[in-house]
Amino acid sequence: MSGSVIRCTVESMNYSACGLEVGDSFEIDEDGLVVRAPEGFCYFAIASVLPLVSGRIGGGGDAWLDQRPLVACPDPPEALHMRLERVERPANANPHE
Repeated sequence: MSGSVIRCTVESMNYSACGLEVGDSFEIDEDGLVVRAPEGFCYFAIASVLPLVSGRIGGGGDAWLDQRPLVACPDPPEALHMRLERVERPANANPHE
């Protein structure tokens, strides 16, 4: 699907028990979820983001999302922080690449 997607990118952390690295990401659009991390993405980290972006997927302007907020993984010792941002995917782009 083309258009607006929400990207969640690992920005900082103490360590990752799940093998995540800074720069790993996942994207959410109206069709679902695409993970861009070689080792996969922590289900708990994804679960911490989903309620925050529900209703914002595919939408236009959103003052909260426009601020590119940080979201924390629920595992406190990891101190893993992820940046949320809306990005545009070109019409001919394959979301799985």
